[in-house]
Amino acid sequence: MTTNDSIAVQTTPSDPFKVQEYTLSNGLKLLMSVQPYEPRIYTNIVVRAGSKQDPADTTGLAHYMEHMLFKGTSQIGALDWEKEYPLLEKIADLYEQHRQAEHQEERARIYAEIDAVSGEAAKLVAANEYDKLASAIGASNTNAYTWLDQTVYVNEIPCNELERWMMLEAERFRMMALRLFHTELETVYEEFNISQDRDFRKAGNALRAALYPNHPYGTQTTLGSPEHLKKPSIRNIQAFFNTYYVPNNMAIVLAGDFDPDQAILLAEKYFNHYASKPIPPFVSPTPPPMTQPVRTEVFGMEAPYLQIGWRFGPAKADTHVILGLIRRILHNQQAGLLDVNLNQQQRVLDSEAWSWINADLSAFGLYAQPREGQSLEEAENLLLEQISLLREGHFDEALLEAAVKATTLEEWKALESNSQRVARMTFAFINDIPWSQLLARQQALKAISKAQICSFAQQHLREDNFAIVYKRQGQDTSVIKVDKPPISPVSLNRDDHSGFARQFLQISASPIHPLFPDFQANINDIPLNQGLSLHFVRNPANPLFRIDFIFETGKNSDPSLPIALNYLLYLGTPTNSAAQLKLNLYRLGLTLDTACYEERAYISLSGLEESLQEGLRLLADLLHSARPDDTVLRNIISDTILNRQHARNDKNTILRDAMGAYARFGPHSPFTAKISAAALKALQPEQLIHSIHQLTAYEHQIYYYGQQDPNIIIRLLEQHNLIPDQLQPVPAPPIFPELDTTEHQVLLVDFPMVQTDVMLVSKGTPTFNPEELLYRDWYNEYFGYGLSSIVFQEIREARALAYATYALYSTPVKKDKAQYLRAYVGTQPDKLHTAIPAMMNIIEDMPVSHTQMEQARLSIIKKLSSERIHPSKYYWSARTGRDLGFEHDFRQDVYQHLLNADSHHLMDFQLRYVKNRAYTLLVLGNRQHIDTPFLEKIGPMTTLTLDDIFPH
Repeated sequence: MTTNDSIAVQTTPSDPFKVQEYTLSNGLKLLMSVQPYEPRIYTNIVVRAGSKQDPADTTGLAHYMEHMLFKGTSQIGALDWEKEYPLLEKIADLYEQHRQAEHQEERARIYAEIDAVSGEAAKLVAANEYDKLASAIGASNTNAYTWLDQTVYVNEIPCNELERWMMLEAERFRMMALRLFHTELETVYEEFNISQDRDFRKAGNALRAALYPNHPYGTQTTLGSPEHLKKPSIRNIQAFFNTYYVPNNMAIVLAGDFDPDQAILLAEKYFNHYASKPIPPFVSPTPPPMTQPVRTEVFGMEAPYLQIGWRFGPAKADTHVILGLIRRILHNQQAGLLDVNLNQQQRVLDSEAWSWINADLSAFGLYAQPREGQSLEEAENLLLEQISLLREGHFDEALLEAAVKATTLEEWKALESNSQRVARMTFAFINDIPWSQLLARQQALKAISKAQICSFAQQHLREDNFAIVYKRQGQDTSVIKVDKPPISPVSLNRDDHSGFARQFLQISASPIHPLFPDFQANINDIPLNQGLSLHFVRNPANPLFRIDFIFETGKNSDPSLPIALNYLLYLGTPTNSAAQLKLNLYRLGLTLDTACYEERAYISLSGLEESLQEGLRLLADLLHSARPDDTVLRNIISDTILNRQHARNDKNTILRDAMGAYARFGPHSPFTAKISAAALKALQPEQLIHSIHQLTAYEHQIYYYGQQDPNIIIRLLEQHNLIPDQLQPVPAPPIFPELDTTEHQVLLVDFPMVQTDVMLVSKGTPTFNPEELLYRDWYNEYFGYGLSSIVFQEIREARALAYATYALYSTPVKKDKAQYLRAYVGTQPDKLHTAIPAMMNIIEDMPVSHTQMEQARLSIIKKLSSERIHPSKYYWSARTGRDLGFEHDFRQDVYQHLLNADSHHLMDFQLRYVKNRAYTLLVLGNRQHIDTPFLEKIGPMTTLTLDDIFPH
């Protein structure tokens, strides 16, 4: 225990995160980690209550209540609480009647009354006031999530707004006004329906049910059952809040640039008046012993895979120390047993190890995706073989040492991130693990022996005590759709403020002055020879480095290049087999990566600075002496073709990539211009090795971020022949003309799914226009993106048409590309008649709230003032700007422009650049449930097949 003046805080000696813990007299915890690099604070408000506390007859309650904590209180959002409160009470009573009603006709009558009373109550509410006030202080990442043991509320704020944030959150958690209940309930319906289209949710739920058959982790889901969603109880939700949302069950978690003593005083000022209450103890049922494998299966359109899980005890148990090492020994993306024996040898399409760490019961598991022609059962056997090798000790002891080093490397990286600091403190609080114990686990890793690993695996990772889920590909006949109830749009009072908001907005904070980096001063550009330069940025924080070889050519110019760069990572050399090379890199704390995009390719090496010289030697050996392997290539080709087939069953890939490219370019696009299956099969190993050598012979750039003197880096590059004497100019890439659309049109793809996804795509200025960049963030903040945006208010809050919706004005990545406006709504087929016109109308005739526009402008200014580009991002930020024609940080232009702007500038921007656009509507869904005559009224409709939009 240490004392700062009169404030007593708990600390842990030699803590790299320097966490300070303070407990208010009412039991509220304050967990703090100071990192003064950037004048922002990442925040969590954590409640130790999740879906395991849901009453068995109203599952989904904790998650639904999380949504309601954004609706305000008797002060936040309340225009006339005395009139609103009786209406809310009446709505609560009506919901209880609705729950008890036995006949559909009676429930429909009651719901109609709920809808009418809710419409009256909504007139007494300032719309989205919590979100607007969070935006007013420059908050970003405003969100929340509910899981098994916890509900967590997230914000990232400028450091000068800590007091107003405390003031806002203290009022937010003082009480809960269950207003706009029925429209928010409809968005939860939408979230449930979305989950029916996500195979990973179904598989995860099935595995938890198998592992925890008598525990709420397995007997109920966080989203709840459809029957319970149809019959919610406001009274039960209020009782849940009163029971669990109490100070002795909550924590405020902060990481960033702030004074801990001030944070404590503010927490005392705003939160200490809350009264603590006894928390009902949760008694975790003792799970039945597992004496034989428990097998289950689920179906869905996405690629098949399997998950094997072994059950373990609570997060507080020290068994998780050894499990963390076992996970890395099995899978570390380089030299683990799964990596070397399965992934590297291409015996499965992909495999990995994972863990679920929960307060009561945890799990450790494996995942595998089968190759073409391989059954899930065959992939299962391969996974279990690796566990057998682990039990028998058939792994290099150096792998254990490297796993310990990798943990240290991970901690260094976490120190740089406020969100990672907060995540660790939040984990400790949720699972009631003292911070000192969590730190001690890192030290305990170093004492674990190979014999202990084997003994632990023999005892706990047996072949008779696991559960397995086969996620098979096929139509899911168990899908349950929660139908939409009749809802009347509620009124939105955009310009009205509660008394609390008026007072809140009058409070001013001391300004933070923006800091825009001088790229020329911070990036040392050193010409090496004609067509090659080294760009150097010093790492001021830790002994980590990164070196990138950056080539201005990509798959558009050479469709085989992505295959070649992937192939390189599977090869060995005369001095190192592929497996030995991976192990050497892992032991050294290094990672080798490649990437290939449309017009750029990268070869990257990163890790511990002490290993840089040896890492460059290994990389040079690979680049100069890689041994061709035809078997590896045939497997890569087979897997590439299989992954393309799987992509045709992924709705996000279909909508955003395949249909999106078709809307922009037509049938011939960078997305479809991939090497054909026939050409893939004809590729030869020597051909791809030549492609790698050809790539490194082109003019390129080298970027180094680290602590070595750049002259040392140059000598190392020369020593390992990584600076060619002569370089060839990069060939000009092919041109893919972007389409010009003059009228609305509809592209429909038939796909078996519960939801219907709609994306509106509109091409704007044909090349980059700096003026549009000045308004982009302001327009998106006000109109299209975030919880307080017009789109969110109109589509989700007022009309309950979607769970996820947005509109985004985007800037191209290069100055010769066009600017686009995209808008998305994921909804039910029977809502398309309402959702599409609603979205198109508000884009065309943007609702105007001068007050909200001003708040959005000030919010962007606050964010720009408090954002800092980390030195590790200097070079990449400079490149982004240079691609658009800037030689400086263009955020400075945006900031200066917004300082003198007013709402009329944004209105003029909308008139000049948004109004009167033509849109291509991308519609993805089950055609038999979609009213196609309605779509045809919007504009000419083309029905596309997957063959039309995917490469062959």
